Amino acid sequence: MLASYPLAVLSGRVSLARFARALVPVQAVAFSTQSSLGTLPVMVERAQDFLGIPERVAGLVLPLAVAIFRITSPVANLSVALFIAHVFGLEPSFGQMAAAGLVALAVSIGTVGLPGQVSFFTSMAPICLALGVPLELLPLLLAVEVIPDIFRTLGNVSADMAVTVVLDDSEPEEAATGAA
Repeated sequence: MLASYPLAVLSGRVSLARFARALVPVQAVAFSTQSSLGTLPVMVERAQDFLGIPERVAGLVLPLAVAIFRITSPVANLSVALFIAHVFGLEPSFGQMAAAGLVALAVSIGTVGLPGQVSFFTSMAPICLALGVPLELLPLLLAVEVIPDIFRTLGNVSADMAVTVVLDDSEPEEAATGAA
């Protein structure tokens, strides 16, 4: 999430204060819903109305980002699977970890941007299987999934907004006229 700020400022030609103010309502909705998809309307609104990003950019980039660009998911899901391996005293081989990393990437693209509790098992089971770790802890971890999911969603929507700012090819003056 924090990497989104310098990305937007350095590559997206927007001030830190302006980007941060644009993100406040986006992050509030993300925090309360744990859903990138549920946050999409406010992301589009803030990108267009506050950051001055044209509809053609925001209307294409943000839905696409919500659908497939969940930057935090592969690392977070792989970390959970490695935690389970550690709990069971297993040491996955390099090949298993490489396979699990590829599965984590594929799963992050293939799952929906809904709260993690909805897709927890379908996201985690393939990664655990690639690592060769038991699935028995997954139901217990689901009980606390809401807390890390809040932070994953905050990271995802912040990155989505930063990427949208970076991909906006309009002139800086044109972008500045869209916000008060």
